[in-house]
Amino acid sequence: MTLRIEIPGLPPAECSPNARVHWAVKAKAARQYGTDVFYLAVDARNRSENPAEWQNLDNARVSVTFMLPDNRRRDLDNLIASFKSGLDSLVRCGILLDDSAGHVTLSYSATQPFDAVTPVTIVEVTHG
Repeated sequence: MTLRIEIPGLPPAECSPNARVHWAVKAKAARQYGTDVFYLAVDARNRSENPAEWQNLDNARVSVTFMLPDNRRRDLDNLIASFKSGLDSLVRCGILLDDSAGHVTLSYSATQPFDAVTPVTIVEVTHG
């Protein structure tokens, strides 16, 4: 079984390690993005057939796919770093027990569709 969480858009540009913004601007963007992911994750869990199955997963696999809206080159490392507050939200909402290396296996990818689409970040959580 897989828990699928669709997050509209990509992580905020202010959360990128290359963003040249004041620390307070970055913190506000990360906090807002984390809150958005938190509620989308809770909603996805509650809509699943068995919500209790998605509580405090230890040894889980998390796959994050960034669906890009165009063919512009983007650095995957920056997208991954920008998603940190989103991953932390999966722990805060109780889906993951911990997001450290011993508790979760992470994989990231970015795809560029053939036709222009609205950007979306897709998170898929499975039992390890």
